[in-house]
Amino acid sequence: MTDTATTTSRVSVVRETERESLWFLGDLIQPIITTEMTNGLFQMSLTHSKAGSEPPLHEHNGEDEIFYLLEGQISFWAADVAVTLNAGDCILLPKDVPHIFKVSPEAEAKWLVMSAPSGLEQFFRAVAIPAEYTGPQAGWAMDEETEQRLEAAAKAFNIKIIAPPGTRPNATA
Repeated sequence: MTDTATTTSRVSVVRETERESLWFLGDLIQPIITTEMTNGLFQMSLTHSKAGSEPPLHEHNGEDEIFYLLEGQISFWAADVAVTLNAGDCILLPKDVPHIFKVSPEAEAKWLVMSAPSGLEQFFRAVAIPAEYTGPQAGWAMDEETEQRLEAAAKAFNIKIIAPPGTRPNATA
């Protein structure tokens, strides 16, 4: 057996030092298991978010999403559910369910995001810029160019942006 970071037959080895690093809305995204590796069945990416990070309220119309929290604390609002996760906790967000999350304002967070079928990492790539280092982007703020890329990618990848960050679905505590 050889030590390789490439795909041979159907086995893929992905080394930490060889991951693609992207800044998506100021957070670091590193695709690990990609659409190409799984023939479109599944994808998994590592996310490292700054304290207080929060995307727009949105829903995925093509894939289920799973978050497995590695470090930190994240609050999720999905449909009529509101829950806070800590390291070791996991949440399944089925397709067609409006959701949003917010990283604790006290500390950064790291998690694995998995989706099936795959393709979510392609959405990240369409919006993101290459990361210059492996951490959240210092001083990031939404600008018009990023907003335009986000809107175009959401449309292309069947993700509905419902409302800006801070908006909650009809969640109960």
